Amino acid sequence: MTAVQAVYDGRVFIPEKPCDITSGSKVTLTIEKVTGGIGEKQKKLAAFKQLTSEIAEINKTDPLPAEFDKILFQRLHFRDIADL
Repeated sequence: MTAVQAVYDGRVFIPEKPCDITSGSKVTLTIEKVTGGIGEKQKKLAAFKQLTSEIAEINKTDPLPAEFDKILFQRLHFRDIADL
């Protein structure tokens, strides 16, 4: 028998450390709540989920229009000529 400490994220159990269990193995879990230290990990996991959600939302925005490069080039070119 192998004991593995894991955190439940609402959908799956995430082991705290890598374990020697073959991927796809069927296992039986015996649930025992462990007090102390778990709250901090859950906070970090929640913050990570929030961050990945925000990044996914940001990635849905449209890229800059084609005119952006032209306008940027004109501004940079102007600064080069004026020695600003």
